[in-house]
Amino acid sequence: MSRRSGTARWAPCAAVLALALLPPVQPTAAAAAGAGEPFGRPRAANFAVFGFSQSEVDSEDPQVYELVPDVTIRAIGKWSTSGDEAADYDFSQIRRYHARGIAFMGSGTASVIFPDDFASPEIFDDMSTRDAENNPVPHDEFGFPTPARRGNIFNPRYRDYLLGWAKIQIDGGVDGINLDEVNAGFSGGQKYGFNGNEGFDDHALADFNRYLLAKYPAHTAADWKSRFGMTDDNLPRADVPADDLARNFNYRDYLRSNGWHLDPLNTGNPMAAEWGRVTANRMYADDHSFTASYLRRYWKEMVDELRGYAWRTGRRHLLVSSNGLLPYVDFNSVGMYPWNPDEQTPDFRGADYVPVVDGHLDGARSLQANYRYLKEKNREIAGNVPVAIFIDWPSDMMTDYQNLPVAEKRDYWQIFGAEAYANGLFPSFHLKDTVGGPTAEQAGMLDFFKAYTGFYRTHRALFRDNDHGPQHVRVGVADVAASLLVQRGTGNRTLHLVNHNYDRGIVSQAGVGVRVDLPSCPRRITLVSPDFAGSRAPAWSCRHGRLSVTVDRLDHYGVLTLG
Repeated sequence: MSRRSGTARWAPCAAVLALALLPPVQPTAAAAAGAGEPFGRPRAANFAVFGFSQSEVDSEDPQVYELVPDVTIRAIGKWSTSGDEAADYDFSQIRRYHARGIAFMGSGTASVIFPDDFASPEIFDDMSTRDAENNPVPHDEFGFPTPARRGNIFNPRYRDYLLGWAKIQIDGGVDGINLDEVNAGFSGGQKYGFNGNEGFDDHALADFNRYLLAKYPAHTAADWKSRFGMTDDNLPRADVPADDLARNFNYRDYLRSNGWHLDPLNTGNPMAAEWGRVTANRMYADDHSFTASYLRRYWKEMVDELRGYAWRTGRRHLLVSSNGLLPYVDFNSVGMYPWNPDEQTPDFRGADYVPVVDGHLDGARSLQANYRYLKEKNREIAGNVPVAIFIDWPSDMMTDYQNLPVAEKRDYWQIFGAEAYANGLFPSFHLKDTVGGPTAEQAGMLDFFKAYTGFYRTHRALFRDNDHGPQHVRVGVADVAASLLVQRGTGNRTLHLVNHNYDRGIVSQAGVGVRVDLPSCPRRITLVSPDFAGSRAPAWSCRHGRLSVTVDRLDHYGVLTLG
C-alpha cells in the first residue's frame, strides 16, 4: 500500500553492498531450531549471541556475516517514507542471513512521523498526537530538518498504517518485527516541558469514557461529581456513545474548566491518576490506569494481527520484539540511554549503563543491581522471555562508548557485557547504527567481537532460561560482583564472578574465595571463562550444602558450573 501519493520522498539512497562470497560457517541455534527446513523456525529462547546492526531498508552490513550472531535485533529500520513500499527493500539479504544461520529482524519506528509520510497535511494532522487543547504536539526537540510529531496509537488508522509497512516486511521474508518506541507519544515534548500534555485526541477521550464506565459501572451523577468534581453538563453516560464527545464526558473540557489544560497530570487533578502517566518504552504490569490498560490492549491487537498475518500468508511463526519492556513479545530489546526510568537519580538521568569518568571507562562500577532490576521487571511484564540490551543511539551513552580508547571499549564488553550474561540478560554487540557512527570494524572492535562471542556460542546452554538464585553469594575479596543463576527446567546452577578491580584496565585477582549455601552439594565444579581456553577445576569443598570454592585467578569474568 503506497502512502506517498505524490509527496516528496526523503530517504538516504545507500547502494546495496556487493558482497563477496564468504566461507561457510556452522549454523547457529537459530538455524538448528528447525530441523528439516531450509532455515527453520528461529526461537528466541535458543539465542545466546545478539548483535546490533541497523541499516537502511535497501542496505546491509557485511560485518554481520563475520560476527554470525544468532540474531540482529533490528537489521533494517523503516523510517519516514523509506520502507513504505516493497520496492524500497533489499529482501535478498535475508537469504544471506539464513545461509549463515542468522535470524533477520525487520523493524521501524512506531511513533515518529513527518509530513511527507502521508498524502496530505490533513492526514498528517489526523495521525498526530494531540495536547489537551486538541492541537497537534510538535517534537522539534528531535532536531530534524522537517517538522516531526508522534503518531497517535489510539487512532485505528494510525495502527493500520504501522501494520501496513510491517506486513510488507513480513511478505519480504523477515523472521521477526521489532517496533521501536511503541508508546512514546505521551511526553508533551519540549513545548510542554515533557509534562505529559500529549495523547488527548478524540479517540483517546472516547476510550477514556469506556474505561471510566467499565471501572465505575454503578456511579451515579452524584458519585461522579463528588469523586472527581465533575459538573452536570459534563458527565460519563452509559446511554450515549462513548465517542459522542458533545453529549458524553469530554475530558478536554473538564481539564480546561479546571485550568489544567496546559498541565493535565497536575497533582491537583483528581483524574490524573485515572488517566495515568505513560513511561516511554515500558508497560509496567502493575499499572492499571487508563493509558496503560488501553496501550496494552492495542499493542496486543497489533502483535496478534502481525503473528496471524505471518501464519495466514506463509505458515510462519513471527518473532516480535520492541525497544523496552513490553508484554506479548518473543524477546525484549532494551535500549540503554540517558533519562531512562530504571534508577532514581538526583538528575533524573536514570541508570548509568555506560559508566565513564573523565573520558575513561569506570570499570570499578557494577551494573548488577540495574541488570537484575531489568530482569525482574521483564519477568513481571513479559514472562520468561529473553532480554537483550543495547547501547541506544544517538545518545550520550553511545557517544561516551565511541569515545573510549579501543582497549577500554573491549573492557566494556568483557566487564559489563559479561555482567549482563551473569545476571540473565544478553548484551547486543554493537556493529553499526544509521547516523554515521564508527562501525565495529572502523573502531577496531570486529575481530575482538568475533573471538569473544565464541565463548558464549560454545557455552550457550549455560546462559539460557535462567533465573536468579535466592541464595546470597559471599566473595572473600573486594570488587567482585557474584551471582547465582538457576536454570528453569533443569535446575542446573552456575556461579558467575565479574571482576571490577579496574584502573584504566583490569587488575587480575588471585585466590578469590566464594561461599554459598545450597540445597545440596554439587558432584563436580568446573570453571570456564572467555578469558582462557578450555576449562579448569578449581579447589572446592562442600558439606551439608555449604559450598566453598577458590578461584586461583580471576581476570574479567568466570563461570563456575555446579554439576
